[in-house]
Amino acid sequence: MKLPNMRILLVAYDYPPLNSPQAIRWYYLSRELAHLGVEMHVLVPDLSAHDRNSLAVPAGVTVHRCNAGGIAGWLARRQRARQSATAAALPQFDVAKAQHVGPSTLNWKGRLYQRLERYVGHWVYPDSRGQWSASAGAALEGLVDSIKPDVLICSHEPAVTLQLGLQVAGRVRVWLADLGDPVLAEYTARRWRRRAGELEARVCRAATLISVTTASTRELLLARHAMDPSKIFVLSQGFDDTLSPAIDFAPKPHPGELHLLYTGRFYSFRDPTALLEAVLELKQVRLTIAAPEVRPEYLAYAAKSDGRIVFLGEQPHAQVLKLQQQCDVLVNIGNALSVQTPGKLYEYLGSGKPILHCHSAKDDPAVGLLDEWRRGWSCANDLASLRVFLATLVEAPEQLYAILTSGSSTVLAYGWSNLARCLLARCQQVAQSKELVSCTFPTEQ
Repeated sequence: MKLPNMRILLVAYDYPPLNSPQAIRWYYLSRELAHLGVEMHVLVPDLSAHDRNSLAVPAGVTVHRCNAGGIAGWLARRQRARQSATAAALPQFDVAKAQHVGPSTLNWKGRLYQRLERYVGHWVYPDSRGQWSASAGAALEGLVDSIKPDVLICSHEPAVTLQLGLQVAGRVRVWLADLGDPVLAEYTARRWRRRAGELEARVCRAATLISVTTASTRELLLARHAMDPSKIFVLSQGFDDTLSPAIDFAPKPHPGELHLLYTGRFYSFRDPTALLEAVLELKQVRLTIAAPEVRPEYLAYAAKSDGRIVFLGEQPHAQVLKLQQQCDVLVNIGNALSVQTPGKLYEYLGSGKPILHCHSAKDDPAVGLLDEWRRGWSCANDLASLRVFLATLVEAPEQLYAILTSGSSTVLAYGWSNLARCLLARCQQVAQSKELVSCTFPTEQ
């Protein structure tokens, strides 16, 4: 049943055709909001990122693109001019890909682009993407006047979207800041920490609603800022619940072999070294990794593995979902930050495959989630622990698989359709001062 129509304007730096985690999040949420009858508009930078990894813009969503500013904007214009002149005769330099692909895969133009971006990021807050601010600010002013949105949503990361939201906050009925993570995080560059903290405080005061992806982030922000707890809620990452793969939680009929798959990204706070070393030691285990920005020291493990460790590079999102259904176990590497849970953990729920979560932080919330879901196992992200766990999973998996369940009651709340329905209900509650439409949120406490 569709909820009453509402007009929503989303401001997002990352949105299809980009294939980043934030773009994927808003691909699904905007798609499901449109399905619910929302008149959905999105303001994004024009990055001209059309390649094999691109996501399609969801049906029913109107996208408004404006100049990305700075180097990114110049390269996007140059790329379009070259494409018009040469068609597909020559390979084109891809602006979006240069932002997301590691140095080992870039040509000299890509490496130069990254160096320029890093240089600009020393002077522009929060990084080079802040150059979008001027053109986006003018475009947002016009859209607020012409569209007259009931709700403005700003997708944090980068923080420039929050600055844009503050610019027009007084002119919209509801401003929802989708923070995801804190603006002031452990990985925030030292030169920007004061500014990030001030921006976070301003947003927490001015926003009508604030959404975060984990309960621990919610508690952190409540401790930092004096605000009504009902103002901030958990809107986690999710999985595509329009797909219904068969649940495959039975031990393999041919024990002694194990195919692991990791799909995601590697950061300084998400280290795969222990996993790579454990797989290298266990000859019965294969590991496939679909990830951009792979460091050379990680690639070196593949060279020593006799083909048992394979890096596929960045893959289209649809292909990633297919790969997830072709393995035995999906691997999730936890962040070394307790306020964050990798979005892939939730995406894996839609695969029908068991999950192995490698946790680095003692208070990693993903450990509790897996215990609640009974869709996989947790193991410390160190060589000794992974060596023992993977050997057991290969040689005597029955006891481990016995604790899993194919029941869906504990995971349905994380489907993108439910998350979008609850997001819309929150917005309606504030915008219309009506009773909250019945829905099931993931636990916030």
